[in-house]
This record gives sequence, C-alpha cells and structure tokens, in this order.
Amino acid sequence: MVEYSLELGHEVTAFARNIQALKIDHPSLSKVHGDVLYPALVESAVEGHDVVLSVIGIRQFSGPITLLSKGMANIVGAMQAKGVKRLLTITGAGILQEDEHYLIMESLSFPPNLQNISLDHKRVFESLRDSALDWTIVSPSFMHNGERTGEYLTEADYYPKKSQNQISVQDVADFITREMSENKFCARRVGIAHPV
Repeated sequence: MVEYSLELGHEVTAFARNIQALKIDHPSLSKVHGDVLYPALVESAVEGHDVVLSVIGIRQFSGPITLLSKGMANIVGAMQAKGVKRLLTITGAGILQEDEHYLIMESLSFPPNLQNISLDHKRVFESLRDSALDWTIVSPSFMHNGERTGEYLTEADYYPKKSQNQISVQDVADFITREMSENKFCARRVGIAHPV
C-alpha cells in the first residue's frame, strides 16, 4: 500500500513496530517506529494526515485475540482527537453477510480455527460502525502473494458472487489505495476476490 500510494502521488507516513522491514525509500515517505497499542504514539503519527490505512496483523490464531480491536480503538481515538475522518482497514471475510440475518462467521461451515480472529474482526467492525468516521473495511478471504492484476470483484457487505476464494495481497493493496480517493464504499464492508 505504501508503494501504490506513492505511485498515486500521495505523501505517506508508514507507522510500524518493525519499520526497518520497509525497504522503500522515497522523498514523499516518512517512516515512524511505533506500536498501535500506545495511544500517544498513534496520535502523534495520525496528526496532519487526511487518511489512515490500517493493516494490523497477527501471527497466532489460537487463544483469545484482542490486538486488532484494541489497536483500532487507539486509531479511532487518535483520529477523533486530530480531526481525521477517513479510515480504511482490512479484516477477514467472516464479518461479511452470509444472508440478510447472519454473518459468514456465524454459519456452521465456517472454519473453527478462524473463530477467535473473526470475533476480533467483528469487534473492529462494530467499533467503526458506531464511530463518526468515514470508514471502509476491506474483507478478502485467502490472500496470496500473486501479481497485481487490477482485475477483481467487489461487493458491498457480501462476498462477491462468481468469484474465487482468494485474491493477491497486491490486488487488495491496489483496491485500498484507489478507494481512499474514490470513496465508493464509505461506511461499508467490502468483499473482494478474483473472478472465477
């Protein structure tokens, strides 16, 4: 997302625990070492920006998971304190609608090993839904390291019909960096996938 945002001419601040892993250098890029669990650090990084893109991730799926929702609470608080309105983030597809009444994660066929992370994704969704921010949640299923094709299906609040159960990380980044300017899905979850 950093690379694609720079391609589009944006000034970018990258904020991460392991900022040294970001191997991009550019005159319009600032790198900030930080941690989303420290509100003061988040607030300092958010100040003076128009849009926040959040891709908080975890490596362990077992046991209770709260990092995503706690981190998002700090991001929302920082944005409200600094008057920043637009936020885009990623969760799994489990928080999309299965039908009018149920989420995908509530279906009997949903993988049990994804329940804990999906519960935290649901908390992220609920906190953004209840906020006054202009938010978009991008919800892919399986992401792989394929090429950036620019060819993908999107659907508000549902997983796209006639799509694969996967999409490349690069195409998710492509969509997010475009959506932060196009604003087609404000206050919506977005299912995204490669076409069949």
